Amino acid sequence: MSERDGSRVTQILRDSILKLELRPGIILDEVEVANRLNVSRTPVREAIIQLVADGLVVRQGRKAKVAPLDFDDVPKLYDALLISSRLIHRLAAENRTKRNLKEIAKYMKVFEDSVVSGNGVVRSEANHSFHKAISEASGNKYVSAFYESALVGTIRLSRACFSDTIEYEDGALDRSLHDHLAETVRQHAEIYQALENHDVSAADKLAVDHYLLTKNRVVTILFSQSEALSAITDLSLDSWEPDLAAVP
Repeated sequence: MSERDGSRVTQILRDSILKLELRPGIILDEVEVANRLNVSRTPVREAIIQLVADGLVVRQGRKAKVAPLDFDDVPKLYDALLISSRLIHRLAAENRTKRNLKEIAKYMKVFEDSVVSGNGVVRSEANHSFHKAISEASGNKYVSAFYESALVGTIRLSRACFSDTIEYEDGALDRSLHDHLAETVRQHAEIYQALENHDVSAADKLAVDHYLLTKNRVVTILFSQSEALSAITDLSLDSWEPDLAAVP
């Protein structure tokens, strides 16, 4: 096994979990995953160890399964996101480089384009990449680890809430989602401007505003779509088709 094999398997499994192709609670059988990805069991085992450390997979005796989405933990998750997000945005405003700004702007544009195209998966991934680029701009790996852990948890929840089966009706975006995405695009631009200007106070305030925007949307969906969300654990590993082309 090469280091590339292990990294590739980790990335494929991670993306599949975040996209909800691998649903919460599904058991990850090392042999089956290895056969699907045409690798030995060793890189799969190493990938699972890393995903456990990332909080995306949990151990249950000798078995590994995709970490459940525990809705009772949502308040704690969003508390962690608020605290870490404010720290990250303040540090990014202080420490960002021109290269950081270029990365942030790139994913900001991808997100904006995905809103127009209506591609929910691309939109979710672009949003994650946008915020991860801000995290990297902070220049503090310890705060980044805290923030990105909370970010991954909220992204999984958002994918459940904003999945195409929930957000579309008769082929069109729900008006409330349309308004939410428009506001997200506007806030992304304001965050970028604050970072470009090294405006720590504005970055802090915008981090709070952005947190509230996301949290309020998720809370609304949780209350209005509880039955639809409960269905996300009803699929088995048999239905999983890893997107091998997406990972180099």
